[in-house]
Amino acid sequence: MSYEKLIISGNLGQDPELRFTKDGTPVTDLSIAVNKKLKDGQQLTTWFEVSVFGKQSEAVCEYLKKGSKVLAECSYLRVSPYITKDGKPAASLKATAERIVFLDSAEDHTNGVSQPNNGKAAEEVSDIPF
Repeated sequence: MSYEKLIISGNLGQDPELRFTKDGTPVTDLSIAVNKKLKDGQQLTTWFEVSVFGKQSEAVCEYLKKGSKVLAECSYLRVSPYITKDGKPAASLKATAERIVFLDSAEDHTNGVSQPNNGKAAEEVSDIPF
């Protein structure tokens, strides 16, 4: 038996955008930054590209924005190597979310949109209208 679980907690690097697969399934790709402070005082940021499907994808787009704090429970981690503009090798870490938890409180939203879940997972929110 094999098992893979990745838990990512960080901030969104851009506003989520909803799109649909050819069969009509809603999907959103999130860019999540995880910051770690090093001993020398510098900060190391690791970026994860996380795909969210179905109703969670719609909730993410409705309630989250650039800078929002999230926790993503993921599986299917993949590494995609690429060459940067200056010719250096780099890699992108991609995963598929099984669950997204909104970590911001309603007071953290300054644009007038309140978050209805107080840290609960997107699929546990009962007052989302879908």
